[in-house]
Amino acid sequence: MFIDVSMDIEGGMLHWPTDPGVTVKHFSNIKNGDSANNSEITCGTHTGTHIDAPHHFVESGIGIDKLNINVLIGRCRVIEAGDSVKVISKEFLLPYDIKAGERLLFKTKNSSWISNKDKNFHQDYVYVGADAASYLVDNDIALVGVDYLSVEGYHIGHDTHKTLLGAGVVVIEGLNLFNVKPGEYGLIALPIKIKNSDGAPSRVILEKS
Repeated sequence: MFIDVSMDIEGGMLHWPTDPGVTVKHFSNIKNGDSANNSEITCGTHTGTHIDAPHHFVESGIGIDKLNINVLIGRCRVIEAGDSVKVISKEFLLPYDIKAGERLLFKTKNSSWISNKDKNFHQDYVYVGADAASYLVDNDIALVGVDYLSVEGYHIGHDTHKTLLGAGVVVIEGLNLFNVKPGEYGLIALPIKIKNSDGAPSRVILEKS
């Protein structure tokens, strides 16, 4: 069974406050006498469900088109944090026996906002703390996914991004894990292949065996 954990891209959708808003408009319509329907999309590279490339925070880092496809496809583990968890910390991670090469997706209270297509930006979203990022890098994980627009907290600096991306860890943001139970899945996470881009919207699919 396959589960789509991607956000719909649509005009007026939730976006990072300082990023471009999202517009989708038709420039030709069959109903208006045109030969085909065709549309124009305006958005940032970090719109909706998207993947960060190292170049997002590391000037010399690779772009989205250079990510290792073998990291973007493979087994992953969904870890659920209860509603009382405000930050994914090293302390939170310790009981999970994290192994080298793992792909970890964190399901939190954020997914209820994403699932409901809440257009209000919540500054108090659950994020991955800097200590947790260092712990994950020390454990040689391959990929981290979160269920809001950023892997780190709002206006608290960029240590989490820099630690993960600087170590080559793939970061997926904007997942909708609301209907996903914790456990093991197959992961397919393919970003739009934009040359040398700092990130790109992505279709992310989980497979439950």
